[in-house]
Parts: sequence; structure tokens; C-alpha cells
Amino acid sequence: MMKKNNTNQTVWKLLLMDLAIQKDIHRQIINTRALAKYLIKKYGLSQSGLDAVISAIRRFENEAPFEEEEKILHNIFKESIISTRNNIACLTLSLTVNDLVKRWTNAGKLPPARITTGRRTIKLMVDQPDIHLFKIMFSSDEIIKVEENLSEISVIVSERAILTKGVMARIANELSLANINIHELIVCPPEFLIYVKQSDIVRAHESVLKLS
Repeated sequence: MMKKNNTNQTVWKLLLMDLAIQKDIHRQIINTRALAKYLIKKYGLSQSGLDAVISAIRRFENEAPFEEEEKILHNIFKESIISTRNNIACLTLSLTVNDLVKRWTNAGKLPPARITTGRRTIKLMVDQPDIHLFKIMFSSDEIIKVEENLSEISVIVSERAILTKGVMARIANELSLANINIHELIVCPPEFLIYVKQSDIVRAHESVLKLS
């Protein structure tokens, strides 16, 4: 049988991964025994034993600072400014930053774009009607993917939110609970930019608004 401490750590880790269960636990609207059986079945915790898993859940209820964190995050999102934009396209490029700067300089004046860079790729988030102005700057070999019909959700939080843990995680969790996939994400505190399919924007916007 799994040791008691190991059972606690395993169960707490699983609970911390699931925001919906956390909320139901602290609202006291979930049956502890039923939840323990669910965790045992879903994650193969049969070696821990039902009583040990129930005990771990009850310790989580008593010791996890969930309610206090909820109050802090609620106040932060209450002060946030949320807006949306439709008709966004994402251009993924196999290019270095230096090469992009040269192309941009040589191209002259271009419409606004948001840029994110990784080790091997660069992504440009642009207004969809302007996508052709950017595509002509690159060869077909340099363009990895073009994704259209995206929407942008902008969440601007207060300066104190930058020092608060869990802000981005809470936004992502709310969208996940609504079964909405995040296609792209740009974090530039105090602004968070989330890109979803345009067909999901209404539900996504409603999910984020719930935070505030």
C-alpha cells in the first residue's frame, strides 16, 4: 500500500490540477467519498486505499489556502479591463529575429502586428484583411503555417496583479472549463492576450467576464 505522505502528495497534486473540483470542494457541494472513488478509478490509486484517499481530500479541504487565493484573484480581476477583437490571423515563420527586422525595415510602412518569438519560429498576429501584406515578405519555405479566423481577448489587469501568482493560470482554467482551446497566448504584463477560434469568442468572452 502507498505510504500516507505519498498518498497526500499524489491526491493534492491531482486536486490542484482541477479547478472545477477545487471550487466544488470549498463550496461543500461535492461528496468526499464519491470524489475519492473517482480519483482512485481515474488515476489508478487502488494501492492507496479508499480511506487514505478520503483522508487526503479532507486534509486538502482544511489546509489548502484556496478561499484566500480566490478572494485575492477576484479582487484583481474585478479591476481588470476586458476587450475583444475579431478577424485575426496568425502567421508562423521559420525565421530569425534579425532576418525579420531586416525584412520589416525593407518593406517600409506596414500595418500593426503583434510578434512572439521562440527558438525556431516567429509568430505574427495581424488583422486578417492585412495578411497578404505580410505574406509577400516571405518565401513559401519560410511560412510554416497561416491560421485565420481567430479572435483576440485582451485582459489588462492592475499593476499589483503582476506580483500575484496564478493570474494567467486562472484565465486558462476558466477557458478550459468552457472547453475552449487557446490557440495562441501573448503575455506582456499587465496585459494578457489570448487567441481563440472566432467561433468560440462569445463563450470565451463570457468565461473571462465571469472572473470579474
